[in-house]
Amino acid sequence: MNTLPDIPRLYTALAEWLACLLYVLALHRRFGRAVTAVLSTGVLAGLGVFLQLTGGVPLAWWIPCMAAAVAVMYLYLFLCCSVTAFAAGYCCARAFILAEFAASLEWQIHCLLWPQRGGADPRAIVLLAVVYTAVYGFMYWYEFRRLQQMRDLGITQRALVSAVVLALTAFAVSNLAFAQDGQATMNVFYIRTLVDLAGVLVLSIQQEQLLEARLHRELEAMDNVLHRQYEQYQQSRESIRLINRHCHDLKLQIAAIRAEHDPGKRAAALDEMESGIRMYEAQNKTGNPVLDTLLTAKSLYCQQHDINFTCVADGHLLDFMPTGDICTIVGTALDNATESVQTLSDAEKRLIRIAIYAQHGFVMLRFENYCETPVHLDADGMPPHGYGVRTVRAAAEKYGGTVTVHSEDNWFILRVLLPHLPA
Repeated sequence: MNTLPDIPRLYTALAEWLACLLYVLALHRRFGRAVTAVLSTGVLAGLGVFLQLTGGVPLAWWIPCMAAAVAVMYLYLFLCCSVTAFAAGYCCARAFILAEFAASLEWQIHCLLWPQRGGADPRAIVLLAVVYTAVYGFMYWYEFRRLQQMRDLGITQRALVSAVVLALTAFAVSNLAFAQDGQATMNVFYIRTLVDLAGVLVLSIQQEQLLEARLHRELEAMDNVLHRQYEQYQQSRESIRLINRHCHDLKLQIAAIRAEHDPGKRAAALDEMESGIRMYEAQNKTGNPVLDTLLTAKSLYCQQHDINFTCVADGHLLDFMPTGDICTIVGTALDNATESVQTLSDAEKRLIRIAIYAQHGFVMLRFENYCETPVHLDADGMPPHGYGVRTVRAAAEKYGGTVTVHSEDNWFILRVLLPHLPA
């Protein structure tokens, strides 16, 4: 078998840089575009120069030089991507094996077409561009673009160790034949490419498992929110029944006192008390019993915790929704608002405003609460770890609705827009 030239070091440097660039493009960046572009250019130049200068080192120095190149890839990912050290190591392991596969595949095709031709030929450059574009373009389209919606990859130490072990195993096996013979033959390239491909597939499967585990945790959190809202509704309904009964008894007592005594001042005081009771009874009469229960319970809670709670709502607009969805949307939004304002030390700033009204053929549910610090949103327009808001969005999307979140002038605003369906 004829000995073939090994992969040019510049090709390897480009493959490693492109693999890291996929993560830089997919994940949230630590710096702006200009700084990221400067760092990326510097890393590409540095990798190219370093690998070119170390291309002729003895075999004993080959592994330390590869380790140094991997360290550069790790620093590049950690500096440019807003991720943890564990996540950067995980991404580095995956990027390294992907780069090994892309470089091996391209050079194997090159050797099949031009066995003794170097990598500086114009046709070789075209082949390089085609193969790298196909490999990295497919990986970005198939997998990496989904990472744009994730602010935190959630990589644990166990996941990092697994990825590193898999990457090292694939790298060692793929280069075992070359290390034994010291020569590059077509069989060596076949083995290297297939093993690197297996490494990429295994790490991709691990990535899918991590994403599924993350989704499972989010679904569990959302399910807990749903159960909590429904349990609160059941408890609140019983509480409202007791309150209404006490209000009725109180009105009877007032009528009896008025019949026995008729001083002017006491009559005026009794009139005021009765008026106050009527206002309390009417303040949460929206026309929807489920919404009345939720709002009355939350009103009582806010009174106990010095929270200024105001609401203007047309409950009939929600008659088309079952109890569970009303509890999910309204109850979850109210819980998020009360939990937020309770952290404020100044009671005068504990403000919550709610409005439910018709707007251009739609139902608008608007929840606002005072917030001293601005809320940072992820690429999906949701607060980080905002399982409650995601639960509201999931419930709204069942009806073709939308949820928007933003913060302005120290107010956190959650809007739910639903089609106005008939009851």
